[in-house]
Amino acid sequence: MSNATKLLDPAFHGAGQRVGTEIWRIENFQPVPLPKSEYGKFYMGDSYIVLQTTPGKGGAYLYDIHFWIGKDTSQDEAGAAAIKTVELDAVLGGRAVQHREIQGHESDKFLAYFKPCIIPLEGGVASGFKKAEDEVFETRLYVCKGKRVVRLKQVPFARSSLNHDDVFILDSEHKIYQFNGANSNIQERAKALEVIQFLKEKYHEGKCDVAIVDDGKLDTESDSGEFWVLLGGFAPIGKKASSEDDVVPEKIPAKLYR
Repeated sequence: MSNATKLLDPAFHGAGQRVGTEIWRIENFQPVPLPKSEYGKFYMGDSYIVLQTTPGKGGAYLYDIHFWIGKDTSQDEAGAAAIKTVELDAVLGGRAVQHREIQGHESDKFLAYFKPCIIPLEGGVASGFKKAEDEVFETRLYVCKGKRVVRLKQVPFARSSLNHDDVFILDSEHKIYQFNGANSNIQERAKALEVIQFLKEKYHEGKCDVAIVDDGKLDTESDSGEFWVLLGGFAPIGKKASSEDDVVPEKIPAKLYR
C-alpha cells in the first residue's frame, strides 16, 4: 500500500474507480461527498472538487480534477480545495490533470460535464443550509449565455438586471419565464429553453408552466403582463452595462502544483 493510500482522506475512499463525475464540497476545510441529486448546483460562498474519470487505452482511467472557487468563498476554503486536490491526485497515482475553475470564468471542459448547465446559487455552507422540507421557494432571475456551452448566472431579482442583448430566465414557484432581449442570439434563446426544461424537471417535478416574453411586446392580459408584475411593473429597460464577467481572465495553467 502506498503512502498516499495510507493517508487517504476518508472522503476520497473509492474515488476514480468508475467512469463518470464525482464531487466534493469543502465544509470546515474538509471534503464532503456531494449527493448526486445536488450535482450541478454550486453555491457562490463555497469551494468544490470535481473529479472526472474517463476511459483510456488498455483499460486504464484518465483523470481530470477541477477545483471550483465561488466568488464569495473564503481564501482559506479556496486554499483547502487546492490542497485537497493535490491529495486526491496523489491517491490517483499523480496521473490527474488539475484545473482551477473560477466562478463565471469556468472552462468549457468543466461546463460540459453538466447538462445543460451548472446552477450558481447565492449562499454556502457558512450561511447554513435549510432542510428540503423547510425550504420556501425563492424566485430567482438568471442571465443565460452561450451558444454551445451554457453559462447561467444568478442576477439580482430586479427589472434593472434586464437588458436588450441577453436572454433571461425568471424562475417563479408556478411558472418559468424566458425573457428574450430584442438583440439576443437565436442560439442562446434555444439553449435557454433547454435550461428551462432542466429547471422544470429538477425543481418543479415537471409540473410548472413555461412562458416566453419578448422584449418590447407588452400585453397586460398575457404572460408578459404577469412577468412585468413580478418585476414591479413595466418600464423601459436600460442598455447592457459591462461587468467583470465580460472581462476575459488570464489563462491559468491546466496542471498545477507539480
